[in-house]
Amino acid sequence: METTNGTTRPRVRLPKLKAADFQHPLDVAALNAVKQAKGLDFLVRKLNEYGFERWYYINNIADNVRVGPRQCKRIHDLLREACDILNVPEPQLYLDQNPTVNAFTFGTEQPFIVLQSGLVDFLSEDELLCVIAHELGHIKCGHVLYKMMANFLSIIIEMIGDATFGIGSLVGAGLLVALYEWDRKAELSSDRAGLLVVQDLDVSLNVLMKLAGGSSKIFDQMDRDEFLRQADDYRELDSSALNKVYKFLQVYRRTHPFPALRAKEIKMWAETGAYNSIIDGSYWVQYLPPGLPPTADARRGTPPPPRRPGGGSGGGTTCGSCGTVQVDPLAAFCMQCGTPMSGGPSSNTPPKPTGGATCFNCGTAINKSDTFCPTCGINTQIG
Repeated sequence: METTNGTTRPRVRLPKLKAADFQHPLDVAALNAVKQAKGLDFLVRKLNEYGFERWYYINNIADNVRVGPRQCKRIHDLLREACDILNVPEPQLYLDQNPTVNAFTFGTEQPFIVLQSGLVDFLSEDELLCVIAHELGHIKCGHVLYKMMANFLSIIIEMIGDATFGIGSLVGAGLLVALYEWDRKAELSSDRAGLLVVQDLDVSLNVLMKLAGGSSKIFDQMDRDEFLRQADDYRELDSSALNKVYKFLQVYRRTHPFPALRAKEIKMWAETGAYNSIIDGSYWVQYLPPGLPPTADARRGTPPPPRRPGGGSGGGTTCGSCGTVQVDPLAAFCMQCGTPMSGGPSSNTPPKPTGGATCFNCGTAINKSDTFCPTCGINTQIG
């Protein structure tokens, strides 16, 4: 079984990894908006009441092949490796006889993953590992219940509409759009989980190219750089207001972003310090200022200098990775995604706290909503 990332180096395990360490900020923001929508609790109760999860569990047992140590062992080994890297409990994995190149995750009480035979036949082992890790990313990030909601909300809205003379349908339509908006953003987080496991950007990009329009007969003629340029061409269409309307009409009911856009997004993240810090293990290390005793989980050290993409030293207040506008114009790291900023403080000495929340690592005054410290770049939700 292949256990490397395309080189002789074994894949890095991430035992301290938390979902907040890699979740895309757009995923977090969109899900928070969904959770604030009125009526969601009622719809969640209805979802569980009608037992969609049990329905699919019964179907899997009877109609699909359950992967295990003695059943399709090579695929089971991929599942175990991905679970080991992401620190996720092993879910059940099923193979479905279906020519569609697809996979999905379902279930909240006992999550399970389904790989369709078209996907297994088309992908290499490394690419299949990337897809399995993508699905595990949904489990680790707590996406599954809300993805179930997105899948079945139209059915529930119809039921409620019949019971409320159509009023419920009007209320639910807005929630459906919000859920689909989040559903697309959730895929960006899971793409990151796939890359964290396979640890090879080319593999992640190959998967997305194959999902977009690849064919086993012509895949060797496809070019990743040309595929990525399609995302740039797509964004340039925003210069026309009519194109923006067409874009909205094409995506508002989609559950996944367009593959070319996902490829561009994962490439941008792979080239940031946020991804590298997870792979090298520094994302969870608490760098302590001199004179402070280390905690039980901390390593003693000094803060590394901020890494600047391309070696530049110019200023900037907008994150090039997630687009977040920084409160502190001298931030060395993005407060939402942890990406090193092109400009930052000239000294590693953190400013004195001014009251309120502070970074547990360096003492910088931060906002409670900051996921990453703008001075030392540590994830403020760990520790």
